[in-house]
Amino acid sequence: MNLAIKYIETIEELSKSNDLHSGVIADFTKEILEKSCNILDCERSNAWLLNNEADKLKCIMSYTKGSNSFESNEVLNKKELPKIFKNLFRNEIIVSNDDQSGPVNTELLENYLIKKDITSMIEIPLRSEGNIVGVICFEHVNKVHEWSDDEKKYTISMAQLLSLALETNRKREYRINLERMVKEKEVLISEINHRVKNNMAIILSLLNMQKGNTKDLYHAELLEGVKNKVYAMSTVHDQLHASGDVNDIDFCIYIKKLVMNLNNSYKKENGVSISLDLENIKLDVSKAIPCGLIANEVLTNSFKYAFDKKNLFPELKVSLKRKGNKIELNFKDNGRGFDSANIKFGMGLDLLIGLSDQVNGDITINSSKGVKVSLVFNCN
Repeated sequence: MNLAIKYIETIEELSKSNDLHSGVIADFTKEILEKSCNILDCERSNAWLLNNEADKLKCIMSYTKGSNSFESNEVLNKKELPKIFKNLFRNEIIVSNDDQSGPVNTELLENYLIKKDITSMIEIPLRSEGNIVGVICFEHVNKVHEWSDDEKKYTISMAQLLSLALETNRKREYRINLERMVKEKEVLISEINHRVKNNMAIILSLLNMQKGNTKDLYHAELLEGVKNKVYAMSTVHDQLHASGDVNDIDFCIYIKKLVMNLNNSYKKENGVSISLDLENIKLDVSKAIPCGLIANEVLTNSFKYAFDKKNLFPELKVSLKRKGNKIELNFKDNGRGFDSANIKFGMGLDLLIGLSDQVNGDITINSSKGVKVSLVFNCN
């Protein structure tokens, strides 16, 4: 078979290598060096990579056909071989038909060429993102060899394939490091949420103890209000920890827990009929906590102030809907309403507006036929 055809077939075979496409440098380098020695009928082949400072060349793999062996322990220093490094950065293929008598490799003569009986050598730079990163070499021993044009084209193709493998390996390592960093971040955030959850549980316990020690209803209610606000925030972290999702919570589940807690805290003689119309909508922490505090504030006011003994059928409706790129959260009770002139004091309007601003939302309050509060904000 024509040698040129063999070269093409070998190039095609290596270009389909799994090691090339997965960026497994050591294994793919072995493939290139061994196959190339066989098809070029040369005794030795090796690949070298520059260090970050570009003052050392480390042999990543060297193959000797006679012993069918691989090595990877040699290092070449720029201080000792300035001409070699200078030639490398010329970004040119270096062809030596008679290494030991030519001027190109005089620096390598004693310690490399004569020592290993190398007589003819061809060196091709390896590139990554336009930069020289190393070199691949093919070497004949004990006989002078004149490199043909086809051989030169073949060795250039090998350098290109190895350069591609180096690029793939770099991207693979970058991806692995990125995945590791993301995982570490998730673990860290999960641990933070876990600690916050535990700390809030302690705060809730302390508030319960202090509430039990109060001497009057006024201070007991103050502590109950603080406790419910802390609960509203702690529930977010409870869900984050329970779900394993460090960023988002299902706000539908959150609202159900919040309503249940407040209903238990403010039990009414005439039981409140609660209607929940909630879509499964996930909110990230930055939106979940302000929205949770808004829900807590509005629901607390309904349970505390909306329903008196005259209201035989107290009702509370909560809905959570996605409408286009908006999320709408509505609260409606059939209580006695309030005097709009005292809305700031009765509903904590400043707090509600401040919290809605945190989610870039709009909040409206209507007190005809009970109280209806609507919060609308963007999904993203």
